[in-house]
Amino acid sequence: MQKKGLLIRASLLAGLALSIASELNLCSTSACSEAHKYALFGIPFSIVGIAFFITAEILYEFRGSYRTFAALLLLIIFGACGAELAFILIQKYQIQQWCPLCVGVAATVYFAAFLMSFEKVRDFSIHLKERRIVFMQAVKKLTLIVVVFIIGFFVAYKGAQKGEAQDNVPDIFLGIKNSSLEVFILTDWFCPACRKAEQEIERVVPVLEKKAKVVFVDVPIHPESLNYTPYNLSFLVNEKEKYIEVRKALMGLTGKTKEPTPEEVQKVVAPLNVTQKPLSFMTVNSGMKYYDTIKKTYNVNATPTVVVNNAKTKKTVRLVGVKEITEAGILKALDEVSQ
Repeated sequence: MQKKGLLIRASLLAGLALSIASELNLCSTSACSEAHKYALFGIPFSIVGIAFFITAEILYEFRGSYRTFAALLLLIIFGACGAELAFILIQKYQIQQWCPLCVGVAATVYFAAFLMSFEKVRDFSIHLKERRIVFMQAVKKLTLIVVVFIIGFFVAYKGAQKGEAQDNVPDIFLGIKNSSLEVFILTDWFCPACRKAEQEIERVVPVLEKKAKVVFVDVPIHPESLNYTPYNLSFLVNEKEKYIEVRKALMGLTGKTKEPTPEEVQKVVAPLNVTQKPLSFMTVNSGMKYYDTIKKTYNVNATPTVVVNNAKTKKTVRLVGVKEITEAGILKALDEVSQ
């Protein structure tokens, strides 16, 4: 009995740890990156998982003091089993890859459900021959569990939608935001090669904006680049029409300081009639997590890199370095993935 309790606690804590790892984006596989694009009614799976396992652990610890807690625990565990089945089917048939963290979370849920139900099944089998009322109670409880399982499955399957996870990402997208054609421009603010590629990028962006969704992504090869990311995100959100000009001004500032102050940033953008508007910490954090997801999704480990992708056909062209990242090269890649 005591061993079973330790195993249940261990499974719930393991599920919590895996959910936290998912929220921290510790998994670097493409399957994890793709799974992060899905959410449950706009709430990231990792947040749902953290809340679920904390709730389940509280209910489990106090189930002896409050009889209702034991019943609620059993219901949410089997509801989660149904939800996890939906998530497994999404991974198999939609994502078509297996996210290690997601599979691990599902395993902890099913293991906890097995442990919690094993003893009850044994007790019911012992008392089946004694009284019919025990059998009827078993049927009622089993029916309720099946119903909860089915509800959990359909709620998760209907609520899990790709792209909803990006609702928490600030609106940093340029061009046609709903386009299946995506151009990710991944650079580092202190990368010499990125500086050389900037002129080609500046020329091609106005053309790209008419055909695709354009996303500028900060990849901090140099750690000091992180000091510019909050400002870059702010201008992408608030100054889309003047972004290229603002970007040139920021690029000029990188030659003067590695740790820009808000006053220094405002000074360089003031001639453009632009006011730097700070974003909240949560907004900046969401933007940086999105950047990290893009980097991992396309396995980018060098800058500058331009990824041209067709979200519908999954056709992707990568351009790396100054020689490949030209106006003609980017447009050719866009035409290639469009077909």
